[in-house]
Amino acid sequence: MTALYSVLHMFVDGVCAFAMFGTFLKQEQGYFYVLVYNFCAFALQMPFGAVLDLWYAKGRKQSSFAVACVGVVLTLVGAVTHPVILGIGNALFHIGGGVGIIHEDVKKGWRGRGLGVFVAPGALGLYLGMQLAQNGAEAQWLYGAGAFMAIACVGTACVLRRRGVSGKMAGYLEDGRGLTETTGVIPLAFCLFLAVVLRSYIGMAVTFSWKTTTFAAVLSTLAIVFGKTTGGFFMARFGAFKTAAICLPTAAVLYLFSGCMPAGAAALFLFNMTMPITLYLLICKLPQYPGFSFGLLTFGLFLGFLPEYYGLRALRGGVLGCAGSLVMLFILAAGVFLGNPDEAGTTVFSRWMRNRK
Repeated sequence: MTALYSVLHMFVDGVCAFAMFGTFLKQEQGYFYVLVYNFCAFALQMPFGAVLDLWYAKGRKQSSFAVACVGVVLTLVGAVTHPVILGIGNALFHIGGGVGIIHEDVKKGWRGRGLGVFVAPGALGLYLGMQLAQNGAEAQWLYGAGAFMAIACVGTACVLRRRGVSGKMAGYLEDGRGLTETTGVIPLAFCLFLAVVLRSYIGMAVTFSWKTTTFAAVLSTLAIVFGKTTGGFFMARFGAFKTAAICLPTAAVLYLFSGCMPAGAAALFLFNMTMPITLYLLICKLPQYPGFSFGLLTFGLFLGFLPEYYGLRALRGGVLGCAGSLVMLFILAAGVFLGNPDEAGTTVFSRWMRNRK
């Protein structure tokens, strides 16, 4: 299921990028549409996620898959109608698919590996969709994408049915109670939220002088994709804080030399390894609220987008990337200390999972 959701993620984000860059951005209100789309796509995931958590707690076990499918449909409709519908579709798919992936990650004991695998293809989809739009691809491309997305949705439904659960994902939400060990949840959530805001801003604001060719653009995109994926695997093996303590200082140093293509790409790779870490740590603390947790952090992505949208930038280039990496390490360290999860990554969540076996 993770593979199918991940492929769907790439296509959903690709359709959104194709519609925004190919249609809406070219209109008279294009600049405003960018703000509207990002608000709907990222900020609305928090209330959508909270509602999804409530539905699940009331026994509606198929809700996450149903929400993801509605998101796919609205994304395709929004691509030919309005950025608001496009953004809402994107938000619904992400929150539905994200919660479904969280359930499978827990069920299979992946300890966060599935989170990076699911989120990473979005960056590839954005790049491909943008390239198709900028190179004048015909709108008929949407029909092919829609057909493939429909097939992927049907395939996901078949996988769920074959497992005999029809969308009912076994895991820590099964009884609707979750955990009671919530000491430190507010400071941890606050620190993780700040870390996501900062990561979003750095990702938007830091540019590279060498990113002028197709090869360079593909290289930087793949660095982001594989960085997010690898971060989940490293976190599962070495623990969340240990992974961050290695990748962020190294990224900070490399950002200072990011005028060189290999150093800049490596900095992107290491910096993006923190993506699954922030989500996993919050899920560990709030396992009964995966939708709200996912949405809270995506709201942070929206806030991080705003300074760049309005042209507010204190530092530039590698210096900003270096400073941002070090500040993020400090924020994550504070969150881990205040939230008091186990440094090895076995946290409240993993201890509870062992007790269930």
